[in-house]
Amino acid sequence: MEKVKITIDGVQIEVPKNYTVLEAAKLLNKVIPTFCYHEKLPIFGGCRMCLVYDKKWNDTIIACGTYVYDGMEIETMNDRVFDDRKFILEMLFTRHPLDCPTCDKAGECDLQNWGTYYGPQINVLPLTPYDKIREEEDWQSKYFEFVSNRCVLCLKCVSVCEHVVGANTLFQEERGFEILISPDKKPMDSESSCEMCGLCVDVCPVGAILFKPFEHWTRAWLLKEKVTYCGMCSMQCPVAIDYDDKKQKIYRIRSTADLMVCSGAYLGYDIFEKNRLKEGLHNNTQIPKISAIQKLSKVINENPLKTALILSPYCTNESIENALALAEKTGMKVSSTITLDLIPAITGFEEETGSEYVLPSENDIKRSKKIIVIGDDIANTQPVLSYIFKDNYELGQIVPPKDKEIYFVGKEIDTLEKYSPTHISAETEDDLLEKVENLENLIPEIDEDTVIVYSTSTLKGENAYKIGKLLGKIKNSTKAETLIIPVERNAYGLMNRMEKFYYLPDIFEKIEKGEIENLILIGEDISLHFTEDKLNEIFLKLKNSAVITPFNDGLALSTNIAIGSSLWAEEDGTVEGFRGLKQIRKALKNVEEEKDILKKIIDSVKLIPEALKNEEDIALNFYNYPHFEKQEIKLWDFGYFSTRSDNLMNWKMQKTIKSEEF
Repeated sequence: MEKVKITIDGVQIEVPKNYTVLEAAKLLNKVIPTFCYHEKLPIFGGCRMCLVYDKKWNDTIIACGTYVYDGMEIETMNDRVFDDRKFILEMLFTRHPLDCPTCDKAGECDLQNWGTYYGPQINVLPLTPYDKIREEEDWQSKYFEFVSNRCVLCLKCVSVCEHVVGANTLFQEERGFEILISPDKKPMDSESSCEMCGLCVDVCPVGAILFKPFEHWTRAWLLKEKVTYCGMCSMQCPVAIDYDDKKQKIYRIRSTADLMVCSGAYLGYDIFEKNRLKEGLHNNTQIPKISAIQKLSKVINENPLKTALILSPYCTNESIENALALAEKTGMKVSSTITLDLIPAITGFEEETGSEYVLPSENDIKRSKKIIVIGDDIANTQPVLSYIFKDNYELGQIVPPKDKEIYFVGKEIDTLEKYSPTHISAETEDDLLEKVENLENLIPEIDEDTVIVYSTSTLKGENAYKIGKLLGKIKNSTKAETLIIPVERNAYGLMNRMEKFYYLPDIFEKIEKGEIENLILIGEDISLHFTEDKLNEIFLKLKNSAVITPFNDGLALSTNIAIGSSLWAEEDGTVEGFRGLKQIRKALKNVEEEKDILKKIIDSVKLIPEALKNEEDIALNFYNYPHFEKQEIKLWDFGYFSTRSDNLMNWKMQKTIKSEEF
């Protein structure tokens, strides 16, 4: 790429020709104020706060929208720049209410911060506080509030909804100082196309858009921030957790500058409060956690070879390693829900391609010309993944190609409808397999610039294995990138570590035959994959059942022993998902981590000699089990966690009631 030499505040640097002055200045750590600019959004240039001085032009220019040229000389601060920026602030404050004591944005407000930096403001127009009042715009939402008087007209909320999320929910009414931001339909929660990602709140530089569940609860400066990776699905989105360290309470979870967050984290932050199991349960009676661990250890010691351990793909790698060490020490049989969907699909794919499966990168998707979504609506199962399907911006400029062809092969389009994909209908599982087998005849020019996206929540058992083989054949003939993505945050981490395992329906068969008497569950994933009647039947045949879970309802009430454990914002460790191996950091420290509970169990059980383990050869046969249950995943569904979120379930109720009216 061609480069040019420019001088900023007397320092000469060389930058790519397509850089703006603002991005060039960032390389020298120069602080230039902005309201409307974000590097992930197209350049707008509306606020004019980023004015700098071009010595050759002898004038001030906007840094965010002016591209560098060879020999350019810029001063980021001089008397003229200072006065111009101060005047812009004065104009904004002329129409902005000084209600910082009651505004939830106080302490993290760009207008407040820059107003303080540039000194006392002068009211340039003879307006009283009553003259500043604009027409109010009620979004009719339980989650978001628009305060028209505070809006500085940056339109970042409209831009992020259009260019990042793709929902096109927000738009501007009127012009100039009379601009109002409004949703496409009201009530917003039930009628509009809003995905409840909260990015409009996060990018707002002032307190014009507020998150109601956070409103008036605390102040930003009273909270600590922990940046980590979200644990609600396998996308590993970087998020910022704002929490009170003394109260050990999370008040909100928001996006970082990457603008990657969805309703799972934004609304689902309240899962850390509701129905938590901090100690233990024995036959639904609360006992100390250490007593529950001792009882479980006793069950294992009495008959380890008739005990099965079911691992959760939401566990950290450290928990998985401890669980596998426990199984190795005792001879327990191991399985997981990923033996139903992810492992069959990957096995079929690798058998056809003859090579190890490798996940495509985010850049592969961004730079693809064609995207084919197969099975479940990926904008429901992994909402943030759909953000990168269309126009993407880096440093304010679009990433080519500008427009992608998008196809959907499946039963029903839901959230992905925002991109108006070409729909190839497949009403049944057999129909879907047939369509995928004939995919190259149905969709023209599938090649190396194509990405095929398949969610493992679509099919189970033999059908998951079949679609894996079909995707492998397509890979061989077209060289298209293939993204086989599970919904669970660490399904790949579990698959990469679990070497000897049983197909989960085979575990059920052994329970029915009496070959397994004790069942230990880590997490509650099993409840999402099988019918309730079958699970009840299985539990009745067991001599002992136990679950390690963060919650005191659900499976904690169906098992003999329940041990309270941690959620994703309460854990340190590593996970593997769409973005590879990532280190996660905990915010809350008042809950014992799952990996530490498993370590205590390891220390409490007896070592079974190899000669006594009676290891059998495991012949994996991925068959279609008649008691599978298909979960229809919507924007508010995130594993077994989401049912514990009042925010997500209330939103679901509003959407469901509305859909039933039609």
